[in-house]
Amino acid sequence: MALKYRGEQVLGGIYTGINTKHIFMTSKMVEEYSGLKLQPHKAIVGANAFSHESGIHQDGVLKNRDTYEFVSLEDVGYRRTNENGISLGKLSGRHALKAKMAELGYDFDGKELDDLFRRFKSLAERKKKITDDDLRALVSDDVFQPQVSWQLGDVQITCGNVGRSTANVKLIDSDGQEHTAFSVGTGPVDAAYKAVDLIVKWNRSAYGHCRFKCPSLC
Repeated sequence: MALKYRGEQVLGGIYTGINTKHIFMTSKMVEEYSGLKLQPHKAIVGANAFSHESGIHQDGVLKNRDTYEFVSLEDVGYRRTNENGISLGKLSGRHALKAKMAELGYDFDGKELDDLFRRFKSLAERKKKITDDDLRALVSDDVFQPQVSWQLGDVQITCGNVGRSTANVKLIDSDGQEHTAFSVGTGPVDAAYKAVDLIVKWNRSAYGHCRFKCPSLC
């Protein structure tokens, strides 16, 4: 590829008759027949050769691809799994996130983009590679965020190999009021759920219907 791109200008007109568009598939064939796994950081044919995770690189590629891609991926027969070759991670910036969301059909800008970017960075700190499904989930969490009806205050469980398990649970409703219940169960989880049921059912009976949207509990 150095001869192809610089042979005429720098190397006195040196050239080859190699069809460079077969390089990538030839490398894959050698990998398959030899059983030797190709390292992702290898130039030209490695998985990371046309992938950009650094925020500075991503911004540069989005503005001008030649900034960080000396070799054209089409010239070696490489096909991207995504349009810009951007791999989102904890080093990615807003520009890269916006471009990736546009590939997925979302248009974010201004405060919406800032809010999405904040949640994205929080996820990226816990997960090395962010997939398209992860990004769609971030959008869904924002659009379909359920109203919080109950919050867990405290839970105290007693269990052992003698006697039944007991649970003392405190829940806080949407008005900030605390509700406590004690229950006995066949195990610690059963006891805890029964205590939760006591609190929720009490609120439902006291108001004639459940005043909280909690079908999973009621």
